[in-house]
Amino acid sequence: MRRPLLAALVLFAVAAAPLPRQPVADAQSKTLVVTGYGGRWSEVMKKALVEPFEKKYDARVEIVTGITTEWVAKLMAAGPDHPPFDVVMGNEPPLPIPRERGFFEKRNTAAAPNIKNVYDKALIGDTSLAIFWGRIGLAYRTDMGLKRPSAWKDFWDPSYDGKRGIYVIGNTLGINFLFMADRLYGKDSFDVDAGIAAIKRLNAKMVDFTGTMQKHLESKEVGIAVLHDGDTYDLAKRGFPVDWVAPSEGVPILDQVIQVTRGSKNKDLAWKLIDMYLSPEVQAAFASELFFSPTNKTVKLPPEVAKKLINGPADVERLVTFDWNQIVKQRPQWTERWNKELR
Repeated sequence: MRRPLLAALVLFAVAAAPLPRQPVADAQSKTLVVTGYGGRWSEVMKKALVEPFEKKYDARVEIVTGITTEWVAKLMAAGPDHPPFDVVMGNEPPLPIPRERGFFEKRNTAAAPNIKNVYDKALIGDTSLAIFWGRIGLAYRTDMGLKRPSAWKDFWDPSYDGKRGIYVIGNTLGINFLFMADRLYGKDSFDVDAGIAAIKRLNAKMVDFTGTMQKHLESKEVGIAVLHDGDTYDLAKRGFPVDWVAPSEGVPILDQVIQVTRGSKNKDLAWKLIDMYLSPEVQAAFASELFFSPTNKTVKLPPEVAKKLINGPADVERLVTFDWNQIVKQRPQWTERWNKELR
C-alpha cells in the first residue's frame, strides 16, 4: 500500500524465471491463503476479520504480507491453475493483467451476499470489487502559515514554493497526481507531456512511499503534499497539526480491490471471507481505525468518523476513476518519459 507499484514487475512476470511456489492449501485443511499489508493494516485485519472468521468457520487464515506487484508477479509465475493465494487483495493498477488473462473467479453473490450492498462504482469487471476506498487529495500543516488549498491548481501557487511533496510515478498516488495534472494543463487525463511539464515546474520534494511523506510532514520538511485522507487523519490522530482537502476538480480513488483466484481449492470459504470483509462490523472497524471508507453503502459510522470519509452517494459520485486496463499498457512508456524529465 505504501510502496511504488512498479508496472515492470507485472509486465515481465511471465517471462521471468519461475518464483518458488506456495501451493494453496488443500480443501481438507480449511486453510485460506490471503494477501494483506503489514503494519497497522495487519493488526486491524487480524483483530476485526481473521480471528472472528477462524472462530466462525473453524478455519485458518494465512496472511501473506507485501505489496500488490509482488503478489501479482507470484500469481502469474505460478499460473491460473496453481495460484499461491486463495484471495488476492491489493491496489487496482497491476490487477488488470491477471484479470484479463483469466486468473480470477467470477463474483459469487450467493456465497458473499454482502456484495449486493456495495456501491456500483466498487464493482470491477465481473470478478472483482473494491472493499475500501481512500481519497487522494492534499494534506497540509496548519501551523506553518500556509493558506488552505481548495483545488489541485492551488498546489502550483508560488506561496508553496519549497514546501511541496509529491511521489515518483511508480507510486499509485504519484501516477494519479500526474493524471490530474494532465487534466489541468493538457487536453485530457492522459496528456502526460503537459502533465510532466507542469509537475516539473513545482520543483517539489519527490518520495517513493506515503510513509516517507508522513515523516516529512511530521518534521516540516514539507508543508503541503499529495496524500490520501486516511494517512492524513492518522497523523492528526497522533497529534500532528495537519488537515486534508478534497480538491474541487475531483479526488482519485486509492482502492483496495479483492478477488478469489480461479484455481483456489477453497472457493466457497474464500467468498465467505470476502463476505465478512464487507460486513458492517469489519467495514466500520477499518473506517474507525485506519480511516478507509467503506464500499458497503449500508454501513453506519459514528458522526466524528463519517465526516472525514466518503459518506453517501454524492461523495461517491465525485470520485475520479481511470481505466487501468488501458493505463497498464501505456505505463512503461510514461514511466520512461517521467524518469527522463524528473529523475
